[in-house]
Amino acid sequence: MNKKLIAILCCIMLTGCTTETKTNKTKTVKEETLVVLSEEGHNVKEAVNKSETITVKTNTLGEIKSTKAEVTIPSISEGDLIKDTTILKDISNKGDENITLNDHQLLIENNKNSIQYEGTLDTTLPVDVDVTYYLDGQKVTNIKGKTGTLKAVFKYKNNTETPFVATTIMLLPQETVSDIEIKNGKSMLMDNYQAIVGLGCPGHEPFKDSMEVTMKIKNFQCDYMSTVFTDGMFKDLDLSELTKTTDQLNQSSQKLVEGAAQLLAGCTTYGQYLHTYMSNVSKVSDGANALLEGSKQYNASTQALIKNLISSMNNPTEFIQSKINNIDLTDEQRIAINKAISEGVQESLIQNKKSLEQLSQLLSQSPVSKQLETLSSSLSELSQAGNELSQQYQTLVTGAKSLSEGMSLFDQEGIQKITDITTIKKLKEKDNYSGLSGNNITNTKFIFEMDI
Repeated sequence: MNKKLIAILCCIMLTGCTTETKTNKTKTVKEETLVVLSEEGHNVKEAVNKSETITVKTNTLGEIKSTKAEVTIPSISEGDLIKDTTILKDISNKGDENITLNDHQLLIENNKNSIQYEGTLDTTLPVDVDVTYYLDGQKVTNIKGKTGTLKAVFKYKNNTETPFVATTIMLLPQETVSDIEIKNGKSMLMDNYQAIVGLGCPGHEPFKDSMEVTMKIKNFQCDYMSTVFTDGMFKDLDLSELTKTTDQLNQSSQKLVEGAAQLLAGCTTYGQYLHTYMSNVSKVSDGANALLEGSKQYNASTQALIKNLISSMNNPTEFIQSKINNIDLTDEQRIAINKAISEGVQESLIQNKKSLEQLSQLLSQSPVSKQLETLSSSLSELSQAGNELSQQYQTLVTGAKSLSEGMSLFDQEGIQKITDITTIKKLKEKDNYSGLSGNNITNTKFIFEMDI
């Protein structure tokens, strides 16, 4: 397959460029043309909707050696002459129409076919490309036949407001290259060639203004290398559906952000309730512990009191008898009273002693203390579980905060930029380059063909 045709196919696949060629014999036009055309007596139509292709021959580094332009005029059904304005020199008609050049004005016979002519151009170009080569890390200017690791950096330039899309094509014999890595481009295998294609739109953010390719080379050979600058890529875009879609995406993204914020707010509210709950659990636990301690003290005091009462009841009649001895009684009376006291009081106190002992036993067996101990233990476990819950809550809050911040970043730095079509609208508005070779140019391509 023809190498230039492969390159054109690459352009068509990646940028939608089209090309039109004629095989007619080229006819050179000079000021003194044999057939001199004149507007007088003719129906003359202005050339409109012209396209131009500027072909620039450069050396390996992109330095310009020569420039020529080819102009295409679409077929015009009316008029027998077509008038065109051009700044080209050494014009050659690629068709068989007679043409006359006079003071930058062309008159061309109208055969109702498209017209193509070419000429040389001596003017400053609005776009350019510089190439820098590094072989095994060292900057070099000659890479033909070299072996090693090659890095080629293509830097695109655009001095206009019109967005030009730059496409670099390299056709390398497959057996001479390997381990290809590309920034802002891709590689593909075509007809035993490794085709490397890079893209950029210099001067217009967020598009890139360079392409970089790194590869291992062996006896380096590049059969074709060019960079094509094309305008008109944005002006025909229909943004209505895109605007609708991006609006929906923005709305959905905003809902996600709001949802993340609500989750964070909910976690905060939950944390407030958790704090109140933990405070009250702590208070209940403290109260239960105090109640348990008080119960233990009460039980101990009661037991001591009962022991004292029982101890005081060991010889209950001695005290009474000591008082009776102070009374003036006969021996017979005293014996009778002591007997009555000894029998009655002793029996009564014995019953009381039994009652107190039973009370002591009941107090020691009372379930209140045990229940209070169980309650205190349960509250302690609850408090511990609450502390663990509080720690888990902090993890939840941290995660919710990270999620909320991440969603905001996702929206502001991601979705909003993706769906912001303001840049594309501006590119669309400015995508109307007026051309170099003459007037009424609606489409321009610059092809930088590089010797290597």
